[in-house]
Amino acid sequence: MNVVLILPTYNERDTILVLLEKAREAFSSFPHHSCSYLVVDDTSPDGTADAVKEYAKTHNDVHLLIGEKQGLGKALLRGMTYAVEKLGADIIVQMDADLSHDPAVLPSFIQALDDGYDIAVGSRYIPGGAIPSDWGIHRKIFSVVGNMFVRFGLGCSYLHDWTGGYRAFYKKYYELNKQKVAKYSGYVFQIAFLHNAVLAGARIKEIPIRFVDRKFGHSKIAPSEYIRDVFAYVFRQRLIWLRYGNFKKFLVVGGFGFIINTIVLEIAVHLIGLHPSIGSVIGAECAIISNFIFNNAWTFRDRKIQHGRYLIKFFQFNLSALGAILIQGSSVFIGTHLFGVSWYRLFYIIGVGIGLFYNYAMYSKVIWRKKRLV
Repeated sequence: MNVVLILPTYNERDTILVLLEKAREAFSSFPHHSCSYLVVDDTSPDGTADAVKEYAKTHNDVHLLIGEKQGLGKALLRGMTYAVEKLGADIIVQMDADLSHDPAVLPSFIQALDDGYDIAVGSRYIPGGAIPSDWGIHRKIFSVVGNMFVRFGLGCSYLHDWTGGYRAFYKKYYELNKQKVAKYSGYVFQIAFLHNAVLAGARIKEIPIRFVDRKFGHSKIAPSEYIRDVFAYVFRQRLIWLRYGNFKKFLVVGGFGFIINTIVLEIAVHLIGLHPSIGSVIGAECAIISNFIFNNAWTFRDRKIQHGRYLIKFFQFNLSALGAILIQGSSVFIGTHLFGVSWYRLFYIIGVGIGLFYNYAMYSKVIWRKKRLV
C-alpha cells in the first residue's frame, strides 16, 4: 500500500530535515509499503519551505505543498486532499513537525492498520505513554482535564487522547470526513476528525507515545481560542445527541440539584468560612442525593431501581458521580488558584457544566442501563 506521511509546518526550519531523516529511517522497516513524505507549509517566514525544496532535490519521495496560513485544520485537510488525489495515498499518517512525536514509533501505527484496525491514534494517557515531566503543574492539569472533558463530553471514554496529532488511518476516513470537518481551521480539527470516525464505526487502536516538549521555536496554540473552540464543539455535539430521550427530565432534576448545590456552597463559604473548593464538594454530594432520588422516581422510571437494590445502586451512583465532583472541585481549585478566590462562582459554573454531560452519560449507561434483550 502507498503510505503518505503529512507534516504540517510553520516556522519549523530547525527540525524538519532531522524529522524527515528519522521518518525515512523508521519506515524502512516496512518494505511491503511504499512511503512518501508531504510537507504542508503555511508560507513560513523562516525559510522552512526553502530547506525542504533543497532536500527534495536529492530525495524524490519528499514533496512540498505551500499554502496560506489558515490554521492547523486547514493545513491538514489540504495535505490529505493532495495525498489522496495527487500522491495516491492508501494510508495517511500525520504527526507534528517539531520533534515532539518520536518517529521511531511510526512502524507501530502501520502495524496496527495491517492488523485490521481502521485508525491508529497516538496516546499520552495510556500505559507506556507520557506527557513531559518538566511541564508545570498547570499545563499538566490543563492537558489531562481537557482530554477528560472531551472523552466524557462526547461519550467516548474508551479513547484516552483526543487532542494529539500523531495518527494513521485509511483514506476511507478522509473521504468520509472531509466535508464534515472542513469548517474547522484550528486544533479542534483533530477532535472533530476522530469523533466523526468514531460515529462512522471505525475500529481504533491506541498506540502509547511519550510526548516531549519542542526544543526549537514556540507552540502555535492560542489557549483562549483553543479552549473556546473545544467547549463549543463538545457542547454542540452533545446537544445534538441529547435532543432525544430523557435529557429534558434530567435537566429539570439536575436544575433542582444545582439549586441545592449552590445554596450549600454559599452557606459553606459565607457562614461557615470553608474554602470554595471544599464547599463545592459538600454541595455536590447533597445534590447527588437529590438527583438519585428524583432520577430514579421520574427521569429513568422505566428502568426504576427496586428497593432490594437501592443501597447498592446508590453506592454505585456516588462512585459514578465522583468524577463530576472531582471535575467541579478541580475547576474551582484551579480557577481560584490562578485568578483569586473572588472568581470561584465562574469556575463553579464551568465545573458544573462539564460534569452535566459526564453525569448523564454515566446515569444512562451505567446506573439505569437498559437491559439487553436476549
